[in-house]
Amino acid sequence: MNKLKFTLQPETGRLSESDAKRYFSTFGVAACIFMVAYHLSNYLLSYAIYLFAPWLLENAIVGHLFSIVTLYGIAFPFFFLFLRQLPSDQMAPMTMGTKDWWRALCVSLAFMMIGNYIGNFFISYFTAVTGNPLQNPVESATSGQSFWINLVFVAISGPILEELVFRKAVCDRLLPLGEGYAVILSAVLFGLVHGNFFQFFYAAAVGALFALIYVKTGRIRYSISYHIIINFLGGVIAPWLIDRISPWISEEGMEELVGMAESDPAGLFRIWQVYLLPLVIYEGIFLVAAVLGVVFLVKGRKKIHFLDGLLPPPKENRVSNVFCNAGVAAALAVFAGIFLLSLL
Repeated sequence: MNKLKFTLQPETGRLSESDAKRYFSTFGVAACIFMVAYHLSNYLLSYAIYLFAPWLLENAIVGHLFSIVTLYGIAFPFFFLFLRQLPSDQMAPMTMGTKDWWRALCVSLAFMMIGNYIGNFFISYFTAVTGNPLQNPVESATSGQSFWINLVFVAISGPILEELVFRKAVCDRLLPLGEGYAVILSAVLFGLVHGNFFQFFYAAAVGALFALIYVKTGRIRYSISYHIIINFLGGVIAPWLIDRISPWISEEGMEELVGMAESDPAGLFRIWQVYLLPLVIYEGIFLVAAVLGVVFLVKGRKKIHFLDGLLPPPKENRVSNVFCNAGVAAALAVFAGIFLLSLL
C-alpha cells in the first residue's frame, strides 16, 4: 500500500480536521485488522490442531510458539501492512544516565503494582456482583510451568517482540502527530491487545512509561530492558516462589505445619526459611521499589512534557478527532467485544 500524504494548513501549521481524522482512522483500521487477524488465525489453527494433533494443545512450549506464530507471524504483518501507510519519525538517540535508569525502573514497578491492584479490584467487584469467578490468564499461563519455559517465553522473547511492535513500530508511526499522541495511543493499544481486565490497567500504565522513554531517548533497548525485568519478576520469579510454597498452603500442608509447631519447631523454622522467607523478601523489595517509584514520579512530574510532531493535529476538537472516525470506532467495537467475552 502507498503511503498516505498529509499537508499542514498554512494558517495554523497543523493538519486539517479531516486529515487528522484520516490519520487516526488509518491507525484504528490497522489495530482492528491486527486483532481480527490474531483471533481468527488463533481459532482456525487451534481447531486444526484439535482435529489432527490434539495432544499438542497440552504442550507448554507448543502453546507459547503457537501464540508467537499467530500474533507476530500472522497478525502483525497484516497490522503493519496498514500501519506503514502512515509516515514515520524517530527521535535522535540519547543515552539515559544510570540514576535515571534506576529511577525509571522503580516507576515502572510502581505502575505495575498499582495497575495490578486496580485490575484485581475491578475483577473482584465483577465477581462479587455476578458470582462468576474469573481466572487470571497470567497465572494460568505461568503457574506450574517450568522455570526455564517461563524464562524463555515470558521474560525474554515476549518482551523483545512486544517492544519492537508496540514501541518501535507503533510509536514511530504516531510520532509525526506528537510525543503525547505516540505515548498515550500506543499505551492504550498495548493494554487493549491483552484482551482482559486483569492485564489492561498495568499493561497500559507501563506501556505509557515505556513509550515515553522510547520517544524521549530514541533507543528501544531501554524499554526492552525494563520489560524483561518486569516480566522476569512477575512472570518467572513470582510463579516459581508461589509454586514452591503451594504444598504448604494447601489444607493438608497447613495441618502438617500446625503439627510441626508442637512437635518440631526447628523443622517449622527451616520450612519458613527455605519456602516462605524468599517470597516475603521478594514482596518486600518489590514494595519498597514501587514506593520509591511513586516518590520519583511525584518529584519529577513537572519535567515531563510532550513535543509536537511534524504533523500536529488541530488543537480544537482533539477528542472527536481521535474517536469520531470509522477506523477507531471499528477498533473500539472489536476490543469491546473481546473484553466482554473475557468476562464470560
